[in-house]
Amino acid sequence: MRVELKKLMEELGVGRILHAYESQPWLHYDDEQGITCSAEVRVGPGASKIEAELQFLYDEPEQHNKENPYQIMLLRAMPVKSGEWQIDALWVKSENYVNTIGGWDRKGCAFFKACIQAIQMGDLPDIEELIRTILVDDAARGGSGRIGRKSPVAKAGALMGMGKKP
Repeated sequence: MRVELKKLMEELGVGRILHAYESQPWLHYDDEQGITCSAEVRVGPGASKIEAELQFLYDEPEQHNKENPYQIMLLRAMPVKSGEWQIDALWVKSENYVNTIGGWDRKGCAFFKACIQAIQMGDLPDIEELIRTILVDDAARGGSGRIGRKSPVAKAGALMGMGKKP
């Protein structure tokens, strides 16, 4: 996926173009579970890279058997010669998704955006559910449409009954 900077920011849920050293943070604290969900899109020095990161911070990490902070997701985009940006890294729960599923780069953006939407609604993102519904290979769930499928080839004579012998 190669897109202009504005489109990449939209895909990541940022409503404006960020510049070098800028970031867009989101934060939600769930006091019942003692978990803070932190999400951020940041632009590196000289606008040389863009990162989107999601992590959980636990009040009592030992109760959750997690390290503190626990990185849920890291997505990285780099500029390409055409002035567009291309995502070149996607890690979710320590699993590398680069080229493992069709459309992994767009799905990574959709996953991140779904997480920040949950945060904005005052909820912790349901990471397992989002992985199950967004970060899946379309071929594994039957795909959609006719992309990649061959159309049957029929000979014109056979369609008109001309291929039959008396």
